Amino acid sequence: MKKNIFIIFITMSGLVFSQENIDEDFLMSLPSEIRNDFIKEMGENAQVEDQVFNPPNTAIRTLGANLQQIKIDLRNIEEELASKKGTDTKEITRFGANFFNTFQSTFSPINEPNVSPDYVVDFGDTINIQLIGSSTETLSEVVRADGAVLVPDVGRIVVAGLPLARVDDLIRSKVSERLLGTDAFTTLAHIREINVLVVGSVNNPGIYRLNGASNPLSVLNAAGGISDGGSFRNISHKRAGKVLRTIDLYEILIKGDLAFGFSLRSGDSIVVNPKGKEVSISGGIANPAIYELLEKEGLQEVLNYAGNLLQGASNEIKIERSGDKGSKQKYKVTLPSSRNFALQNGDDIKVNNYTPISNPIHTVELTGEVNNPGIYTVEEGSTLSSLIKQAGGYKNGAYEYGGVLIRESAKQVEKMINERIYNDMIKFIATSADAKEIVSGGSGTLPLILSEFKNAEPVGRVTAEFDLDRLATNKSLDTLLHDNDKIHIPTFSQEIFVLGEVLTPGARLYQNDLSASDYIEQSGGLGLYGDKERIVVISPNGDSYLWTGGVFALSRSKFDLIPGSVIYVPREIGKLGGLNYAATIAPIFSSLAISLASLNSIND
Repeated sequence: MKKNIFIIFITMSGLVFSQENIDEDFLMSLPSEIRNDFIKEMGENAQVEDQVFNPPNTAIRTLGANLQQIKIDLRNIEEELASKKGTDTKEITRFGANFFNTFQSTFSPINEPNVSPDYVVDFGDTINIQLIGSSTETLSEVVRADGAVLVPDVGRIVVAGLPLARVDDLIRSKVSERLLGTDAFTTLAHIREINVLVVGSVNNPGIYRLNGASNPLSVLNAAGGISDGGSFRNISHKRAGKVLRTIDLYEILIKGDLAFGFSLRSGDSIVVNPKGKEVSISGGIANPAIYELLEKEGLQEVLNYAGNLLQGASNEIKIERSGDKGSKQKYKVTLPSSRNFALQNGDDIKVNNYTPISNPIHTVELTGEVNNPGIYTVEEGSTLSSLIKQAGGYKNGAYEYGGVLIRESAKQVEKMINERIYNDMIKFIATSADAKEIVSGGSGTLPLILSEFKNAEPVGRVTAEFDLDRLATNKSLDTLLHDNDKIHIPTFSQEIFVLGEVLTPGARLYQNDLSASDYIEQSGGLGLYGDKERIVVISPNGDSYLWTGGVFALSRSKFDLIPGSVIYVPREIGKLGGLNYAATIAPIFSSLAISLASLNSIND
């Protein structure tokens, strides 16, 4: 039945081909989109015009020109609107003002202690200790004022100030030492109740009775939130009259960091101090608002808090400052050179919504281990090193050699190359006199590789120099930035990644005396279909090395593996002796291996 359906399909398509070249079972084993590519190629008798693989770029250039003209038109409109209406009239509000209006209280019921393992145990908590083994019983112990629980035949164990998960480990360890053959499991049976005083610039100051799982956000929400005169960045946590820590809510509101590595106790105080200096920013910025600044913070920090400039916004910024007797002082600064401009309380920052046509800019994204990651607008001709410096330089632990630059134009070129290679592969196999031998020699691997190649997403990675010292001494190595470039600076990696056809792919700890063959051996050796003749090594900066001497020829004398490298073992498609296969198919699969290995190196 299967054969009849296949014959009918071929007949309806008006295609005639010899089964001597392509096996029917092979065609039916392919995914439908790849099968159709083969049938189309055979139906056209392999008469493929060169323009299929080399489309003219006229349409692309036209599209690019149209897009550029649209950008220019939009900027002209924005400039006209700005000249007529001046700056934005939309009222801006204090950043974070509505946070407590929408904050949902999540107090856990006192009698249902559903807390995370990070919950900090303290005085008044009740924990259950279940003993299993030579001694079996369940103990219910209240954490005493000295921070300890008393376990019979084990003794006093101090647990206050420890996360619940750590308390479980500690009690298990102490029990196993004193009670041989006995294991212990600890759970929280009852959360302590605490009384917390909330004073200062809050809407409803007072003493609030809460449970021990409450955090400063819960306490402030119970007090109705921060009042207009209160600080979001200078909140004191006090105990016994002493300030234990200062809480900055911008860590939560902007960075999303909800981790509180401390607990509240009964008798603690939360004091919201008066707000510090505030500045307003509006115009071509992602999040216009009034921002509170710490003493040493300036324009750089405001831009970071506000999400940096919108695409197309001007790099010229106007700052208006109130002086004595109602006077106004006006400043005009230019980015990026003026990012450290000092600000004063009440400064009003305006970012123009347009960029003069004579001063084109690019929008680039910088992520990873730099001091100020984000989206930046840079002038035409700006370089990679200037962007890194603009972002405050590298953090400690940044892996410069592993820096990644993704470029849209490179992605498009890579896509066209991949399509060309795939089409060449289909054409070669479909029209080859040895097609059946090529197909059967793959042992079922060929359809998988064809599918991987057809569906492979272009990476668009551009190899660049990220070492600022080298760039300072040799400016020719510095990469010019393009619009929509994406740059990522990873943390230092102590691993070597072994991927592809090995028994246990994954990360291996880097050791400077090991070769590629050693790491492959640590990964269980080559898999059943591992191609030891075409192993690819990807360095952290994206450089690729194809090895043809076999797995045991990968010695450090040829290439020193460095931390963060990727060793990729591709699939083997069979042993064929034909000249055409050696000359055409092998390079195609080598290209696929390099593409896939590069993608894996970026993802990891």
